[in-house]
Amino acid sequence: MVNHHYAKWLNSYQWDYFATFRSPYKTNYMTVRNWMKQISSKHPYVYKIFYVTEWDKGDYRNSHTHSLIASNKDITYKEFNNSVSFAVGDWQSVYDNQKITSYVTKFIGRKDINYDLIDFYLDIKNHQKY
Repeated sequence: MVNHHYAKWLNSYQWDYFATFRSPYKTNYMTVRNWMKQISSKHPYVYKIFYVTEWDKGDYRNSHTHSLIASNKDITYKEFNNSVSFAVGDWQSVYDNQKITSYVTKFIGRKDINYDLIDFYLDIKNHQKY
């Protein structure tokens, strides 16, 4: 049930993009954190990201990361994909906040599911380096 609470909370934010990230290599918590740093440095107009890393169905050795992205500028798939070192699978504009927040949070509360909300604006405002 904790996932429903996260979905409701995330639905209070306006999200612009939904994306899925992958790597051909084994990833861990710090891998995904480094991806977020990359996004922040390459796309300074991205001001908020929520991500969830979940295990692939049928192959629990591999994972993928779903993300919700809030941006002050339109971003094309090609522009985003060409700027990062990881694979960008799904890339789509968010048209139904409630559906997408429910989808992204579906596994929160289960074992070994990493997730975080990163507000780049607050990090800059508080003079913290992400």
